[in-house]
Amino acid sequence: MQNASEPIVSTAAGLPRPHRALLVDADGMATPLSLEDRPARPMPIRHALGLRNPDVAAQLSQAIDQAIHEARPGVVLWRRPCGDAVLLVARPARSHGEAVVRVEPLEPDATPLEPLVVAQLFGLSRSESEIAAALASDLSLAEIAARRGVELETVRGQVKSLLRKMELNSQKQLMRVLTRIAVALA
Repeated sequence: MQNASEPIVSTAAGLPRPHRALLVDADGMATPLSLEDRPARPMPIRHALGLRNPDVAAQLSQAIDQAIHEARPGVVLWRRPCGDAVLLVARPARSHGEAVVRVEPLEPDATPLEPLVVAQLFGLSRSESEIAAALASDLSLAEIAARRGVELETVRGQVKSLLRKMELNSQKQLMRVLTRIAVALA
């Protein structure tokens, strides 16, 4: 098990925050892709992330090399001392000899999905969008029915309706879509 006693990012010099991307060259020099986070000049990826664990740094370097030289994505699990973990995802960049590294939470943020957002995106009714948001919050159909004061079959029917409107085939697909929306909005 790896030990990482450092934060995801440094707060100095406007360095990248979680969910942000860094452009990294073959020498390991990183520049944030966001203009608001851009320092005066590139810096080593370890410094840009505030990464002090040599094992994680070595794994990240291998993932970056794989992305640059083999055009294959690589991923590194970074366990933080507070108990959570993030993924450092290295993907080939569009420009030759570079990779894009993203810091992604292993667990999506616990920010609840707003029913109105889902309703507007997919043309769902208020009830359907509330059920979708409740499913995104990990509630079971039975829990949703109990909270809404309706029969379980009523909720099942509304889920079938929202799946039809969203052009999905299963609750599993629904959960993937809702998770992606929640992460995109976080």
